[in-house]
Amino acid sequence: MLLEVAYMATGAVPAKLKVLIVTGAVMRRAAAYAAVVEKYLEEECRSGQIELVLADDPSQVPADVSDIDVLGTEPLVRRVPEMKNLKWLMTFSSGYDHWEKSGLLPPEMPLINVPGGSAIPIAEFVLGVMLAYARHLDEMRENQKEARFIRIEGQELYGKTLGIIGLGGIGRAVAQRAKGFEMRVIGTEIVSGEIPFVDQVYPPAQLDEVLRQSDYLLLAVPETPETIGMMNEERFRMMKPTAYFINCARGSLVEKDALIKALNEGWIAGATVDVFWIKDPLPSYLPPDDPLWQAKNIRITPHISGWTDMYAERFGKVLAENLRRTLRGEPLINVAPRVLKTAS
Repeated sequence: MLLEVAYMATGAVPAKLKVLIVTGAVMRRAAAYAAVVEKYLEEECRSGQIELVLADDPSQVPADVSDIDVLGTEPLVRRVPEMKNLKWLMTFSSGYDHWEKSGLLPPEMPLINVPGGSAIPIAEFVLGVMLAYARHLDEMRENQKEARFIRIEGQELYGKTLGIIGLGGIGRAVAQRAKGFEMRVIGTEIVSGEIPFVDQVYPPAQLDEVLRQSDYLLLAVPETPETIGMMNEERFRMMKPTAYFINCARGSLVEKDALIKALNEGWIAGATVDVFWIKDPLPSYLPPDDPLWQAKNIRITPHISGWTDMYAERFGKVLAENLRRTLRGEPLINVAPRVLKTAS
């Protein structure tokens, strides 16, 4: 979804743009983003108005980046201070808290993100996780490996309560799909009022009410000073012992030791975490010796719930649109609210 905002990088309308697209060594999809830009801006790329420079790893970034006009990136690029000509940059993600932590982005620099850009794939991922729990697919897979033909009684999602902490773009997409299974959907949202496919909306102050009722609990809020560490020992104890916890937001929202304790002592039935616990140096991941790997009934996925074959198309389209607007002196879209506030 493209969101108009009344904001535009200052300065004269450029005759051409040099665009650096950097992706991670694992995903290696700089060419995929470039293909989307070339599809939507064929004439601009052909005529040389847009020059694309690609790097599938930060180590492949050219030695001289002083003439880069636009940066599109997944990993944190520590060479941003060298980009003296940089007009704006785009992070290929919905969240942008990692840029704040890096301290590399000048406060006046427009930062583009795509709120809800991963809503569809993450919603499908969450439904898949809940179905796997309900029908014991992990256990049956393990039985298959040992050639054990054991019938296991499953549960149904029908009639179960799904609690969604954060009814933004992702939360609402999950709610819509959960209603297809006739689940009861409740959740928290800052703005009061009815939300489609949600049976009961609570303000954040009543988060505990959602915890107590949920058979499945999804964390889908951004990282803010108010949400960091929100899932602590006290709150895990509020959950049903038969409930499952799913985190597709940020690792920092959860006190990891409390989650490990909740799993090992049976306060909850299980958990799926598709997040990073980001620390210095950035970016950082879950090391092999982390005790979370050995917790009972844990499923750990490497932050891939939003990564599908449609990812480059969705995010590349926003990149292309803002390149077009920059060449025409038009306002940018999807400028992160924090940057707008800082620059105002």
